[in-house]
Formats: sequence, C-alpha cells, structure tokens
Amino acid sequence: MPKRKILFLLILAAVPIQLGKFFFPYYSYVLGIPIDYRAQNLYLSDIVIVSYLVTAVFGIFAGGKKTRSDFKKFYNQRLFYLISIVSFLAFLLINSLISSVSKQASLYLFAKIFEFGLLSVFAAYDFSDHKLKALIPGVITFSLVWQSVVVFLQFLYQRSLGLWILGERSFNSTTPDIAHFEFFGYQLLRPYGTFSHPNVLGAFLVIYTIILISSKPNKTTFLTSVTATVLTFSKGAILTFITAFIVMSNNLKEFVLKSMLLGLIVLLLAKIATTTQVASVAERLTLIQAALNISLKNLIFGVGAGNFILELSKLDLTSISQIRLLQPVHNVFLLVLAENGLFGLLFFTLFLFAVSQKAQTKEKTAIFIAILIFSSIDHFLWTLQQGLLIFWLSLSWILSSQKQSAS
Repeated sequence: MPKRKILFLLILAAVPIQLGKFFFPYYSYVLGIPIDYRAQNLYLSDIVIVSYLVTAVFGIFAGGKKTRSDFKKFYNQRLFYLISIVSFLAFLLINSLISSVSKQASLYLFAKIFEFGLLSVFAAYDFSDHKLKALIPGVITFSLVWQSVVVFLQFLYQRSLGLWILGERSFNSTTPDIAHFEFFGYQLLRPYGTFSHPNVLGAFLVIYTIILISSKPNKTTFLTSVTATVLTFSKGAILTFITAFIVMSNNLKEFVLKSMLLGLIVLLLAKIATTTQVASVAERLTLIQAALNISLKNLIFGVGAGNFILELSKLDLTSISQIRLLQPVHNVFLLVLAENGLFGLLFFTLFLFAVSQKAQTKEKTAIFIAILIFSSIDHFLWTLQQGLLIFWLSLSWILSSQKQSAS
C-alpha cells in the first residue's frame, strides 16, 4: 500500500489524540494573559497531516499518467468546491495582510486553515478509494471503541486516567472549571476522553458513528458509541445524534417515532438547562451580543482571522461569576463574520454550499446537518485542532464518491 494511503488512515486514527506543544509569542497575550486560542501549536496530528500532504502531492502529481488523470477526473466533478475553497483561502490571506488588527495572529490562523483546506482536497479523493473503503471502517471502529472505553472509565472513576501520551488532560471532579453535570442533586464529572472538552468528544463520537453507519457496523460498536455519547452529557451532541437518525429514517413511521423522541429529549434537556446552566446560557448570549457589536463596527472585512478575543477584551465583559470573558463566541458563523466581515462569511458559506451539493445520501446529509448544528452552537470546529480535524474530514467524506478506482 502506498505511504500516502497509510498516512491517510493514520490521520483518521489520530483525531482523538491531543498530544501537542503550545508556544506563546508576544501577540498571543491579551491583557497580559496567555491565550490558548491565539497561541501557536504543533500537534502530532500536524506532523501526520503534513507528511500525508507531501506524499499526496508527489504521489499524485509526480506519479503515473493514470493517477493524474483519475485525480483530474475526480475534481472535474467537484470544480465548484475547488474554486470556492481557493477563493476563501485567498481572501483569508489578503484580509490578513491588509485589514487585520494583528497580522501575525491572522497569518498563523490562515496557515492552519490552509493546511486543513489542502487536507480536505486530497482526503476527499482518498475517501473514495475502493481499497481504502475496506479499511476505513476498521480504523473508525477502533477509534470509537477505545475512546468509548476511556469515557466509561473516566465516568466510573470521576477522574482522568493518566493517558498523557494521548493528550489526555489531568483532572478530577474537583478540578477548577472542569465540566460537570447535575444528576438528581449530584455533581458528576463529564468525561473528556482524550479531547479538550466533552462537547468536542461528543462531536467526534457523533460524526464517526454516522460515517460508520454507512458501512453497516456491528450492533456492539454502535451501542458502545451511543452510550459514550450520552455519558458526555453534551446536549448538542445528543440532539445532533437524534436529528441525524431522523434524517436517516427509512420510512414515515420511523421518522415520526424518532421525531417524538427528539421532542421529549429537547423538553428534558431544556428543563435541566433552566436549573443548572443559567450562567452558561447567559455567558453565550453575552458573547453573541459582543460578536454582533464587533461585526457592526467592522462589517465589510472584520478584525482579521484569530482576533476576536483581542477585540473582545476591549469591551470589558465579565461572566455572572465576575470572570473576564476571553473566549470565542459559540457560533462559527458569527466568529467568521466578526473576524472576516461580510466578504469572509460569504466565501465561507459558498464553500459549505459547494459541499452540500455532494450530500447525496442520507448519511452524508446527516453529517452535513451535524456540522451545521455544531457550528451554530459552539466554536470548536474552527478554533481547536481536533475540531478542525472533525470539520474538514467530515467535509472530505461528504465530497467523496461512492465509486472510485484505486490509485
């Protein structure tokens, strides 16, 4: 098997691994505080991605005539996506150089988006390879199972497991600012797995499970991943999971039953949210209002990629607990609007629309809807390494074809 394809499988397996190193240049400090979202970082997954991209470029463009012909034929049918993603990346670069209030931060984020955008181009092609299609379900299954086991053990012991080599954070139920869930008066630790937050973990479980469904997985793996998703207590992930299953319904009766189940869960989660997460909701609303204010002042070109927190700091906002708000707005579309203006949002929407044109199966439609939901209720698909991997690999899978010769 070519090195390119081995590295592609390693990328799929590396999504849960958070092992990396952060660097804090002067521009990553806001109000004297080092901000992770503005820091430079190098993850193990970056090394695998760059290695894959190098082998893909040489393997396809410097390979045989048939390989180049197959790749060209594949993207002749996806020319809209190529044009839209190139246009978006070109705008990000130009906007970073001309309009950004902190050019270094913007150029670094552009480099990240360029890395993942290029990954999506080659990953879509390799997702379509019929030999890899026989191996991908195994990699997905392995990732779901071992991550679910970590979730079960973290929930059982109410602490981390010491898996630092995989990027697991060190925490227990008393760690400050750790995510909890109130259950009949008890504060329970929400499992993080090897992800940066339970919500990111939930998104991973949802997306990978939907991809696996398309290859008809065994029931044990399916039930394991569903149970792990529930244990994350991520309302967004649970609602997205059920919404995806409604989309994948086979008949009207199944659609109605699943819709009723979704309604009941929405009512239950809404009841829980009103009693335990008032502060979180208030904080999100405050950030949304701040994002709109920043956008209105910089409507056309925004403040530059990666600079939302820098502008947010000028508004002197605090949470209910009087903690200074220095985090991205929990909505990717508002974040793109604030940082890149109307033009940036237009280009961003355009390449998402190009992807939607290839969502021609129930599973692909479910993945696309899941991406839209997660992008509307949180920022991690655009601000965190694992979120970016989930986002761009999901788009690549939607863009892939059902039939593609090996190369």
